Amino acid sequence: MGRRHALSTVSQQEDELRHLYIERALGEAWNAGEADTVADATVQALQALIAELAMLIGNDAVRALYLRALHVSLLFFDRTAPANQPLDALLADLRRSLTNHQPADARRAAQALLESLVTLLVSLIGQPLTLRLVTSAWGSPNLYPTKTGENGT
Repeated sequence: MGRRHALSTVSQQEDELRHLYIERALGEAWNAGEADTVADATVQALQALIAELAMLIGNDAVRALYLRALHVSLLFFDRTAPANQPLDALLADLRRSLTNHQPADARRAAQALLESLVTLLVSLIGQPLTLRLVTSAWGSPNLYPTKTGENGT
């Protein structure tokens, strides 16, 4: 029973860490009031991660990973671009799709897509390498956020 609890705790910590990275990737769009801001931040985050991945696995494999992540999170997206389009066209289609949602829905959709992509990467290459890739693409999340008190500190 102790081992099962330990594995569950590790899994929860990994989920929280992924969430922090995705929050970092979306930056100010996390609290944005405009779907356009969320769409731009999502595409920029994807482009940064794609650039890192393409050096390792090539553009075709990156495209396949993106399409799989999109498929997994498809309930959030209107699929209008054919899957055989270049990745830039697919990202433009993603941007259009996100801007057609309310900001909160766009954030949920962006989060679902990025989580799907990161989860796929973890399942394929493991947590340590995935974290190195997303850190390189998105920067390190603030693992120890500071709280401001009444005196402004």
